[in-house]
Amino acid sequence: MKINLSLVLLLNLSYGFSQQQIPVLKSNTSQVKIIENGELITDWNLDPGLDPDIYTTGKNYNSRTIKMVTDIDSVEVNLKYNETFDVAVLFEDHLYNTRFQSPELKNYSSVIPTQQHTIPFTLSVDNNIQVTSLLNNKDSIPMLFDSGASGFYLLKTAIKKYLNPTNKKITMKDISDNHFTITDLEWDHEQIYPLETTGYCCEGMFGWTAFDGKVVAIDYDTNVMTVYTKRPEISTDYEAFAIEYMKEHFCINVEIASGDKKYSGRFLFDTGYQRTAMLDPEMISKTGFPIDAQPVIQETIMYNSRNEAIPVKTVATEQLIFGRYVLENVPAQINNYNKPAGYSTNLLGNEVLKRFNIILDFQNHVVYLKPNHLFHEKYAETTKS
Repeated sequence: MKINLSLVLLLNLSYGFSQQQIPVLKSNTSQVKIIENGELITDWNLDPGLDPDIYTTGKNYNSRTIKMVTDIDSVEVNLKYNETFDVAVLFEDHLYNTRFQSPELKNYSSVIPTQQHTIPFTLSVDNNIQVTSLLNNKDSIPMLFDSGASGFYLLKTAIKKYLNPTNKKITMKDISDNHFTITDLEWDHEQIYPLETTGYCCEGMFGWTAFDGKVVAIDYDTNVMTVYTKRPEISTDYEAFAIEYMKEHFCINVEIASGDKKYSGRFLFDTGYQRTAMLDPEMISKTGFPIDAQPVIQETIMYNSRNEAIPVKTVATEQLIFGRYVLENVPAQINNYNKPAGYSTNLLGNEVLKRFNIILDFQNHVVYLKPNHLFHEKYAETTKS
């Protein structure tokens, strides 16, 4: 484990379970920052009631850098997925202890016998993957699969309707321990996160972590999702893209073309985003892509899951390149909202993703894409002639 220390005092401390050299940072405030992989920033409040307080990284199957920064001090560690690292902060003569750790690395490939589950879905008119779920074995609820989210979500109106129809105030008890069933798949003890808005088709949504450690095939030719405990044989017709986990999201790298040049960039894989692609001006301009030179199609307002208004400009891009498969004349949105994902990234939405049959391999951390019958379908926003 490689450690870079700045102004660090090393002391022999014990948490009661091991003896180790623990870096001690000095601070003049009770709020510090934790920076993951150099760009995921978390404001971290020192809590005297927790010893240690636990910071859990995003999904970590290899290693990632974790840095704690105070107003006058810092420590950085390269944290491997099966390791923990402890750090203390000295503030007002009190030591506040924090432990960095990775989440459990799930992998169901060794389950015997191997399992395979099918989930029929409907592709809604606004590009949502709609399924039917059963909440707490009694209420049937339409939900969408949002690969750009993690966990389970319901509209506030749905939480009130299904979990607390008689009381005025929704409590943590209402949302903290719930059961979901989709066909023959079940999830126990799930916390529900409230939403202001979601796709018109549905009253809630669930994210990719519902399938963590498994393999999911999304087939738009048959409108069926298939969930595997062990990866099936994958045709060579599929293009493979390495997954980059970014806290609660996952991303792939895709090329975008202008003229005779190609530019590679990170794209958050987001079936819950109903449109084509959203380009981050700061990120994509660093690649040299001439974003300001793209023809403007229209300017509109869109709303995120918190119902916040976001001004959006749609431009005509020449090509989105997925290995050997190329989408021509793709209308793409320009993001004028400061890092809505919490870090710089472009987005791939389901107006593009629905054109591919998709395999999400959360065991080997790969996305596979193959064109389907929707590949040449007209875009909702057409480019200028």
